[in-house]
Amino acid sequence: MTKAITDQELEHLLNFVGYGELDAEVWFLGMEEAGGGENNIRSRLKFRTIEDCAEAHKILGITKHHSGKKIIQRTWRGMCYIMLRLEGMGVDTESIRNYQADSLGRFQGKSLLCELLPIPKPSINDWQYENLIPQYASRDEYYRTVKPRRVKYLQKMVYDHRPKAVVGYGKKYWEDYQELFPNSKFSKCGQFLVARDTDLVVVLTDHLTARTMNGKLDEVVSIINSRT
Repeated sequence: MTKAITDQELEHLLNFVGYGELDAEVWFLGMEEAGGGENNIRSRLKFRTIEDCAEAHKILGITKHHSGKKIIQRTWRGMCYIMLRLEGMGVDTESIRNYQADSLGRFQGKSLLCELLPIPKPSINDWQYENLIPQYASRDEYYRTVKPRRVKYLQKMVYDHRPKAVVGYGKKYWEDYQELFPNSKFSKCGQFLVARDTDLVVVLTDHLTARTMNGKLDEVVSIINSRT
């Protein structure tokens, strides 16, 4: 029989921000991590509020992206491309592979990988945690309860740490991402939605793995570079 997590453990999960540095120049914002399952969730109870991507995935028992042959993760590929271009470096398969392993979402790096919702699931419509996380009886209850809290939480993180750019990916979640920036005016820029103020640019894109993003990552880089 599955042992339910405690309220204190749930609070720990809900306060997880992401991988990398809070003072990173570029934040990548997704809706939620894929995967999950009881072992994954229990392993995350060992996470700090901010984690190093490689060390966190070692805790999860996932080492293939950071050691050995270093398999390139599909979503991270686009992030690595953007970061390499922003840092003025060349881009090829090996540079992406190495950046993923050594720099993306790492302590002392220039990126933060965070999710609007903190508990990973196999798919966006899934909820298999009725016994593990009985505080939420359904996916809808989880979203309804946790999303407003997370919006306020991440709003404060952005305000306190002021990244130079936030890239929110996944077009179906644009309205959710915009809630983090209530005072920003978004406008169309090609296929993207973009908001700027004096020291921050927010770029909302299709999912980084979508075919509609083929050949479009350089446009994201240009928007970020022209933020002022």
